Amino acid sequence: MTYGSKNLEYVTIPAAGVEWTCLVCEGIEETAPGYEPPSPLLCPSCIRLALVESLRALGVKL
Repeated sequence: MTYGSKNLEYVTIPAAGVEWTCLVCEGIEETAPGYEPPSPLLCPSCIRLALVESLRALGVKL
């Protein structure tokens, strides 16, 4: 009994990530291999800060 397919497709994954600069804090970030940078170019820390500020502006208590 055999398992799998006889026609295998090989996927190549880039060996290195892509470096990009956050538009808010100008910090340098790097994506994992095979992933693209976010759009817009915002690091996770700046995204969290913007979310908290937005929620506070709406009157949400954290």
